[in-house]
Amino acid sequence: MDVTREKTGIRLYTGDYCPFCRRVKSELERLGLDYDAVDADADGREEVIQLSGQRAIPILTIGDEVLVDSSRIIRELRSRYAA
Repeated sequence: MDVTREKTGIRLYTGDYCPFCRRVKSELERLGLDYDAVDADADGREEVIQLSGQRAIPILTIGDEVLVDSSRIIRELRSRYAA
C-alpha cells in the first residue's frame, strides 16, 4: 500500500553548523516528509525565541504544535509517520 505524503505543515528551524539539526533533517528525509526549512541564524532567530522561549535549535513545528530537542522530535516523527 502506498502512503502519500502531502504537505503536513512541518517547518524545521535549523542551522548549517548544528549536528542535531542534521539528525532531524535526515529523519524527515528518511520518512519522505515534505517540510520547510528556516535558517534560524539568517532570518529565524527571533521566531525561534518566540516559539520556544530559547535560542536553541532544532525546533520543529507541525501546524501549531512546537517540538524542541532533536531526540524528542525524532521520536515524535517516527511515532506519527513511520510506516
